[in-house]
Amino acid sequence: MDYEEMRAWMEQMRKANSLLLISHVSPDGDTIGSVLGLRLALLQMGKKVQIVCDGTIPDSMDYLSGHDAYLTADQVELDYDTAVAVDVSSPEMMGESLPLFERAEHRVVVDHHATNPAYGEVNWIRRGESACCQLIYDGIRALDIELTKEMATCILTGLSTDTGHFQYAATNYHNMESAADLVRHGADISYISRRMYRSQPMRRVEMTKIVYRKMHFECDGQIGAVELEKKNFDETGCSFGETDGLVNLALEIEGVRFAYLLSERENGIKVSLRAVEPDTVNDVALQFGGGGHAQAAGCTLHTTLEEASTLIFNALKAKLG
Repeated sequence: MDYEEMRAWMEQMRKANSLLLISHVSPDGDTIGSVLGLRLALLQMGKKVQIVCDGTIPDSMDYLSGHDAYLTADQVELDYDTAVAVDVSSPEMMGESLPLFERAEHRVVVDHHATNPAYGEVNWIRRGESACCQLIYDGIRALDIELTKEMATCILTGLSTDTGHFQYAATNYHNMESAADLVRHGADISYISRRMYRSQPMRRVEMTKIVYRKMHFECDGQIGAVELEKKNFDETGCSFGETDGLVNLALEIEGVRFAYLLSERENGIKVSLRAVEPDTVNDVALQFGGGGHAQAAGCTLHTTLEEASTLIFNALKAKLG
């Protein structure tokens, strides 16, 4: 287990006076829930806390306490002594927030991605854990902080999203026990489920239509692919964060082993990769400077959409054997 790493993390949380918590680019429920839950815990400890993200927080998570406290990199006050990268698998995944992390006196990483290179001064990395929110929950409980309804809601949201609402293979009994305790402390799992999975803005519906139209299959249907152009985002008004999970639409088709979704952005092509167990995609992401989990990973390519598709397709095709 990671007891020594966890103790080092706890010690730094206790001695820090002012902290900057950093989410990864294109933030999802796990990085947001982890940061917001940890923020509330640190505020309870009497710490000064700022939170930052290079990306838009999805409207679907506006029920989380502190969601409106996120800053952009240029809004952060430079008086923090400790920077904490939360659910950030590699330094590059901080985007414009990376210089803020690098200039901190103390640099901390708390994460669950198997590909994380441990780039902090203090690294609490539980490789293979289903969600970073599980570490945040464990850390808060170990610090003997009172678990409030607001904290519990943030953490359960992240735990739910990164376990596929407790359906993915990485889901374990500790996740279920933690979820029960979070519900015991006021988290409304029915409300969270409705907001996260049974309600979506029309712009995401329009983008979903585009995804289905663009979806194509290669190698006898074993690879499913979608290439989204920047104009698709402009036309629908859908943010990059709101497309999180749409890659799974291709993976759900019978016979598909690998799926990828490319999103054309101003600063490169964002690649979302998925695989059906026992196939893996984190090794493919690593080839291109990214990372992630065995069956869910990603990277960014600084090339054209067409070239990116060729690179990713060839890398996945090579894994078919």
